[in-house]
Amino acid sequence: MNLSIHSNLRRFHAFALLVLPLLCSPGSRGIGDEVVTAGQIYTGVMTLPIDLFTPEGTKIEKGRCAIEVDVFDDERLLSFLPEGKSRVVVKGNLTTGDFFTMPGMMPLVGTHYMRSSAEPLKTAQERQFSKTGLPQYAEQERDWKATIRVYKNSKEPAEVFFIFQVRNAGSQPMRADFKLRAEALDGKR
Repeated sequence: MNLSIHSNLRRFHAFALLVLPLLCSPGSRGIGDEVVTAGQIYTGVMTLPIDLFTPEGTKIEKGRCAIEVDVFDDERLLSFLPEGKSRVVVKGNLTTGDFFTMPGMMPLVGTHYMRSSAEPLKTAQERQFSKTGLPQYAEQERDWKATIRVYKNSKEPAEVFFIFQVRNAGSQPMRADFKLRAEALDGKR
């Protein structure tokens, strides 16, 4: 009987030695790496300082609203969920390159960190207390991989860009740009 257990432990040990290098090799998806997969939803809450308009002309009133970015194979959708109002959806463009090299972009809202639907949500009691005394977003154990930033184009003041980024381990960040307007197309606010 003991010989059987010893034999099984040796097989497990050999298996672990074969699999561990595969998990840790560059370019592979290791433990804790964020990989953007279809079906993920990134959520957050934002306070909009101005009214916004979608390319189709739908108005999003300033104020507090929940935001979601839905990840599909080849597209990203940004949803605004204002309190007490219906959902407004804007389609984004997948882009490459560094957005910060574009001249004339002024921050309209600070960086917002988004939580992935793939990330387990802690209980209310666990979320209430900070281990380090820092605010929740600054906890050292938390690795924020998804962010959304909002910029206004100083050269074209009516243009507002929502820039969503997910930092992938071992590769260039995935970025989607969502273009909105600070005024309606007909010039009326």
